[in-house]
Amino acid sequence: MEDLMNRFPELKVNQKSGSKFELVKSVKDFKSDFEIQLYSESDSIDNKQQIIVLINSEEECSSIPFFGNKYKDYWEFSFDKPIENVNKINSTFTRELNNALKIFPITDNPKNCNFEVVEEMLQSLLVCQKIEEKDSLSVVKTLNLNSDIPNEQRESAFSRIRKNYEKMKKDWHPKDFFSNYNCYYDERRGRIYQINYDEDCKNYRITTYRQDFGFTAVSM
Repeated sequence: MEDLMNRFPELKVNQKSGSKFELVKSVKDFKSDFEIQLYSESDSIDNKQQIIVLINSEEECSSIPFFGNKYKDYWEFSFDKPIENVNKINSTFTRELNNALKIFPITDNPKNCNFEVVEEMLQSLLVCQKIEEKDSLSVVKTLNLNSDIPNEQRESAFSRIRKNYEKMKKDWHPKDFFSNYNCYYDERRGRIYQINYDEDCKNYRITTYRQDFGFTAVSM
């Protein structure tokens, strides 16, 4: 984690105020012998940053920065633009996930691709909801407020999430995927992750959609 924070100084923004990353959740898969941990800054910090740590059977570790939504270049959000005056991360979630998964060997099954690691990360650690047709209304009608994003027009935000839904549903039944749906709604963080992988199963391709709404309350 220390190496990761040196690579990404944005993770240290709140360190001057005494904040530090603490382990808040751990998921252990005893059958396949791996563990996934979530480290987070204090709940008292608005729009706190997080780090995901993967641990294989040999206790080798790798880490993934789990930034907030204001770092739009990192998430490569569809139908969105980076925020001015916000530092660019110079990496992406897709790249960091694929690099982190290298501590797990690819098995003889060409369709394995460490899918169970990714599935546990999304559903057990992050508590994402897999999206199906029946969830369409909740996806296109829900906006999470985010004070870390510049104020947005509500109608433009709803237009964006409708575009998100139209794009994701075109590709949520990928051929030969491990499950029938490949979109995971991280409602707590205002994101949807759409998972695909290269034909040789060496790398994942993640399309991420922002589902929140930039809004700063005015106190009187």
